[in-house]
Amino acid sequence: MNKKITARFLARQGIAAALYAVLTLALQNLSYGPLQFRVSEVMTLLAFFNPEYIWGLTLGCFLANLLSPYLMDIIIGTLASFIAVYAMSKCKNIWVASIMPAIANILVAIQIVFISGEPGNFFIIAAQIMLSELIIVTIIGVPLFKILTKNKSFVETLELNKKRL
Repeated sequence: MNKKITARFLARQGIAAALYAVLTLALQNLSYGPLQFRVSEVMTLLAFFNPEYIWGLTLGCFLANLLSPYLMDIIIGTLASFIAVYAMSKCKNIWVASIMPAIANILVAIQIVFISGEPGNFFIIAAQIMLSELIIVTIIGVPLFKILTKNKSFVETLELNKKRL
């Protein structure tokens, strides 16, 4: 990122972080554990359209994970989110970008298996987490963003890269 850090940049990142954390915490029964549907993960697609959102989304995940039942989630889950949004920002195609959270969250499956002490469940837990990420980000998120990015005000307010639309 070669741009100066402006008040506008900080405000956008703060809002993205707050929205991610609030969506996660408001739906916490769905947001944590091996079978999770973190609705806030749909926001990871922002990083595909504007890499600046990597920071706000990573911070939002960190804040949400502070209340995770898994203490390690603060580090491992946040790292998985950072890897996912960074990889998404490098993708050329939104559909390819949308599978990055499913791949990166294999780290969360490893963490859950480590905590539970049942390595035989790794593939089941990994599949559950990957499936939930694919449902939220790919099946719901991509069509949602395809609709939202047709709105000029949405694109301009969030400063999304028009070349990616």
